[in-house]
Amino acid sequence: MDKGKAAADRKLLIRLASLPDIDTLDDVGEYGYSGYGRFAVLEDGGFWFGETRSSHPSTTDTGWYWATTKSGELLVSARGAVSDGEALFGKRKPVLALLIDELVKMRYIRKPASIELKR
Repeated sequence: MDKGKAAADRKLLIRLASLPDIDTLDDVGEYGYSGYGRFAVLEDGGFWFGETRSSHPSTTDTGWYWATTKSGELLVSARGAVSDGEALFGKRKPVLALLIDELVKMRYIRKPASIELKR
């Protein structure tokens, strides 16, 4: 396989979206997602990751939702203010990096060779 094509195949598109609050595996498929969950920065500054059947912890400082699509995109959505979602593409980029690491570890996505952010 051509190295350029292999890298292009591992490009992760991350898009800011408005995701529904899903808590059943059946709903994940009905919405057309291949994976879904939540993530957060906790009051103590720690990172938290949850899958579909989870709730943001009571100690959440800022929370978001994530979904993977069948076409390989990663969608992220704010739990609260729209500015929280926008922050993932700016001052909260390190949180997005932690999410990607967790999604790779849990095998929701392949380790990307490159990342494209779309608002």
